Amino acid sequence: MKYDKDQWLAFTCYVLNTYDPYYKQPELLGSLEQLRALLKKYDLFEGLPISDDDLQATRSYRDQLRHHIATENDSDLVQILNEFEQRSPIQSRLQIKADRSFDYVYEQHPGREISVADRISAICAFTLGRVLVEYGRGRLKICASPPCEELYVDQSKNGLQRFCSKRCSTRFHVKKHRHSNEI
Repeated sequence: MKYDKDQWLAFTCYVLNTYDPYYKQPELLGSLEQLRALLKKYDLFEGLPISDDDLQATRSYRDQLRHHIATENDSDLVQILNEFEQRSPIQSRLQIKADRSFDYVYEQHPGREISVADRISAICAFTLGRVLVEYGRGRLKICASPPCEELYVDQSKNGLQRFCSKRCSTRFHVKKHRHSNEI
């Protein structure tokens, strides 16, 4: 499995945001079919069997991460990321590509059966750890436009991004404008 920074970050954010109270049905990872569709979308773990235990473990992991990010307790966040990385079934190996550049490849430990949930948690822990190192804790944010609670990584140049998307930014500013006109 090849490390793709952008794809793994998009996947991690998607996993973290599979519970969204903004929707009538907030659980976006409610069935095995939804988990399969998510993995297919990001071209991960094709052909591996997925169980109800994988679904429950993934949702539990997501909820733990969301809680630790929302409470802004850095020690707890680092602890949970380290725990999941230590349990990680994936190990890195440096390789030389055909064009003589270098790249990391991530493989499972030989002779070990690894659940899909453990693979998902490994990618998320690895990716969030790299985000914290590269951008710092202040760039891991929750959307400022209620009722949205989406988590995102602020990759803007000045670090002042407040909303997860243009949709939320527009909704926030329209609501603010309407409220100011009512007064």
